[in-house]
Amino acid sequence: MPSLRRLTLGPGAWSLLAGLALSLTACSFVPSIQKPVTKSDLPATYAPAGPGSAATFTRWWTGFNDPTLDRLVDTVLVRNLDLRAAVARVEEVQNRYRISRAGQFPSVDLTVQGTRTSTPTNSGTTGSFSENIPNFPDRFNITSYSASLGFAYELDFWGRARATKNAALHEFVASRADAETALIGVVSETVATYHEITDLEAQLSLTRENTSLLEERSDLSKDRYRRGLISSFELYTIQQEFEDARSNLPVLESRLRDATGRLAVLLGSYPQTARDMLSLKPDSTVKLGSIPAGLPSELLRQRPDLIAAEERLEAARQRIGIARAARFPRLALTAVGGTQSSDLANLVNTGQQFTNLAGSLTAPIFNAGALKANVGVAWAQYRQQAAIYEKAVLTAFKEVDAALVNFQKQKDRFSFLRNATSNARASVETQRDRYVRGIGDYLAYLDAQRNLVRVELSLATARRAVYDARLAVHRALGGAWIETPANPS
Repeated sequence: MPSLRRLTLGPGAWSLLAGLALSLTACSFVPSIQKPVTKSDLPATYAPAGPGSAATFTRWWTGFNDPTLDRLVDTVLVRNLDLRAAVARVEEVQNRYRISRAGQFPSVDLTVQGTRTSTPTNSGTTGSFSENIPNFPDRFNITSYSASLGFAYELDFWGRARATKNAALHEFVASRADAETALIGVVSETVATYHEITDLEAQLSLTRENTSLLEERSDLSKDRYRRGLISSFELYTIQQEFEDARSNLPVLESRLRDATGRLAVLLGSYPQTARDMLSLKPDSTVKLGSIPAGLPSELLRQRPDLIAAEERLEAARQRIGIARAARFPRLALTAVGGTQSSDLANLVNTGQQFTNLAGSLTAPIFNAGALKANVGVAWAQYRQQAAIYEKAVLTAFKEVDAALVNFQKQKDRFSFLRNATSNARASVETQRDRYVRGIGDYLAYLDAQRNLVRVELSLATARRAVYDARLAVHRALGGAWIETPANPS
C-alpha cells in the first residue's frame, strides 16, 4: 500500500488561517450607487388633502360591497391556475437562493470506498523481469478499503460569494413581489369580468324590453301609415330602429357567454360552475366605500411591481461586484481525513488514519478581454434596470393620478345619468296618466318608455365605468390603502 504523509496543523496555525480568511472575505467590489429616482421624490399627495376616517383595506375587493363578488374572489384565490404557477415560481427562486447561499459555506463530503484489482505480473512494468525471478507470483491481487471526510472551501476574498447570495436574495424578494402582482392582476380581472357580466346582463334585459316596445311601436306605425297619418319615411325609420335593436340581442348573448367562460377560467372550473355562482341582479345604485381626497405618495411603496423593480435593480448592482471579483485570484482550501486499510476489519483502527490538506490559487492571466467585457455587461444590465425602475416609479404616479381623477369624473357622469333616469321615469308616469285620463296619446306613452330604456342603458354602462374606475384606483395603488384620520388641529 502506498504510504501517505500525515500533515497536522497546530491550534495557532488554524487560528491564523481563520483570521486571514475572515479579513480577506471582508472585501467587496459591489459599487455604491445612488438610485436614479426614489419614491420619496414624488409629491406628498395625489390630490388636495382632505379629512378622512381611519380605515384599513386589506381585502380591497370588499370595498365594492357585493357578496357575490366576494364569494367569486375567494374561490379564485384558491383555485386559479395562474396563481398556482406564480407560487411555484416563487418556490423555484427561493431554492435558487438557497443554492447560491451555499457558496459561502464549506462543503463536507463522506466517501466510503472499496477497491480490488487483479493484474498479471508478466505485463506492464514487471513483465520484463518477472520470469527471471523464482517463485514470482503470476498475479498481483490488491484489496483496499477507505473511509474519509472531505472538506472544501473557497475563501471569499473579493466578496464574490457574498454578492452572489445577495443578488439571489433580491431576486427572491422580486419574485415574491411578482407573485403579488399576479395576485392583484388575477383578482382585478375577476372583478372586471364580474362587472362586465353584470353590465351585459343589464343591457340584454333592457335591449329585450326596448325591442318589445319598438315592435309594438312598429305595429302601430303600420296601422297609422295605412290610414295615411304618417309618411313612409317615418314608418321606415321606426322599422329600422326595431331591426337594429333586435340585431343587438345575439351580439349581447354571445358577449355574455364569452365573459362567463372567461370567469370560469379564472375560477379554474367550467362555465356551468361560474353560472351557478352568479346571482346577477342589476342595480342602479352604486355602493362603494369612499376614497380619501388626499392619498400620500408613500402608498407607492406597497405596489409590488415597484418593489420588484427596486429589488432587481439591487440584484443588478450586486452582479457588478460578482463580475469584478471574477478578475482576481481565487484561493480554495481542501482537506481529506480518514482511514485506509487492505483489511476491512482494520478500517476502524486509528493507526490507519490519513490526512491531506491542500490549497490552490487560481488567477486569470489571459482571456482575450472576456472578464473585462463581463464587467461591462453587468454595468449595462444595471443601467437597464435603473431605467426600468425609474420608468416604473413615474408610471405608477401617473396611473394613480389619472385613476383618481377618472374615478371622480365617472361618478359625476353616473350622477348626471341617474338624474336623467329619474326625469325619464317621471315622464313615463306623466304620459301614462295622460293616456289613462284620455287626454294623452298612446304613442307618446310608448316613446316615453323607449326614452327611459335608452337612458337606463346609458346608466348601466356608466355604472360599469364607475366600477372599472374604482378598480383602476386599486390596481394603481397596489390593491389597498390605509386612510389616516385627519389632524384635529
